[in-house]
Amino acid sequence: MRFLHGKNRKEFEYMAGKDEYIRKAYGTLVKMSADEKKQMEYEAREKALRDYQSQMQSAENAGFRKGEQTGLKKAKRVFQLSAQGKTVTEIADICQLAEQEVRDILE
Repeated sequence: MRFLHGKNRKEFEYMAGKDEYIRKAYGTLVKMSADEKKQMEYEAREKALRDYQSQMQSAENAGFRKGEQTGLKKAKRVFQLSAQGKTVTEIADICQLAEQEVRDILE
């Protein structure tokens, strides 16, 4: 955490002198900073990861919305059939649901 909060090169060098792990992290940071191509590759990779996460989140949200709509349509159909006097078994057959699912919807 101290390393992440470093404010300038002098502070990083001081911390690197005190701790082996910070020294390794600082060495990696210096190498990455010195090599512009590697820095650009790193930034491109980070952007690609953020884009991927955003796309996955959007797809997941769309899936939930579609699932909710499908579930609501099934429930509406179950209630309609029940109002028509159909039995749980008949409703399950018509809607291609398990009888327990029909009972759960009607409760």
